[in-house]
Amino acid sequence: MQRFCLIQLCLVAGFVLLFDGQAWAYKRENRIPLSGCRGHFAASGTARYVANRNEPKTPNGEEMIVEIKNVPLRPGTTLVVYVTDEAVGTIKLDAKQGGTLKLTSAYQKFIPPLDESTSVVLKTVDGRMVMW
Repeated sequence: MQRFCLIQLCLVAGFVLLFDGQAWAYKRENRIPLSGCRGHFAASGTARYVANRNEPKTPNGEEMIVEIKNVPLRPGTTLVVYVTDEAVGTIKLDAKQGGTLKLTSAYQKFIPPLDESTSVVLKTVDGRMVMW
């Protein structure tokens, strides 16, 4: 009898943990520093990936934010952002020679996850590498 009650108790506890949304909540964030190259050494920035699941007051989904500054090119220049050799978006330089690209899964677009082995490269429209 005690064995049967113990088995039932384990099953109930397992179902509670399985279906409790907060038991599966997590927030993961990875950052990759970016620096200028080939004559654009003053440029700097970061590529950040954030994944949320069941966090209170935060929508579920993924988000990638690429922020750059001090890019020694004319304001209005468009840079193409490549993640692992795939173009994911563009950044148009503002008057302070910086800019931001923000991609969220709320727009039903695939957000490539960033980790230590991911390469993030920014190039001009004609293919000249500016940052990595």
